[in-house]
Amino acid sequence: MNTHEQAIRLIEMVCEEYGLTKKDLKNKRSKYTKKSQKRYVSICAIRQALSYFIFMHFPIRIADISKMVGYSDHSPLSSQRKKIEHYIKHKDYCFYPYYQKVKEYAYILGVNTRYARIVMQEIPFVRYESGFDFLTKLKRYENAKTIC
Repeated sequence: MNTHEQAIRLIEMVCEEYGLTKKDLKNKRSKYTKKSQKRYVSICAIRQALSYFIFMHFPIRIADISKMVGYSDHSPLSSQRKKIEHYIKHKDYCFYPYYQKVKEYAYILGVNTRYARIVMQEIPFVRYESGFDFLTKLKRYENAKTIC
């Protein structure tokens, strides 16, 4: 299972790649920071890529992930998840290179991406007579689906 230390190291490696510090990730005023004289990087896209990848593949609470990548609370991660999934599906030219870099460093760290978090926003309808035994057997992170 992926650990909290791996997530922190992943964030550090991605920050080193783009010439950022963890303090730069937490900077609320700037969307872009200068890496070199010819290239700018998007801090927003880096935050989104890191937070989504960690959310999907690590057993860490959303509030903790948000603090790790520089958000002040969990709401950006919760509200932007569908948008990020759209960016990944369509390989958005502004976002996708950052996500690919996160995946590359995760592979170097040995992060297990075989399992992904399932996000259920719908509660199944259960008749009163049928009982609630199956609901007590559901687990939070262990019910992840296998990605082949």
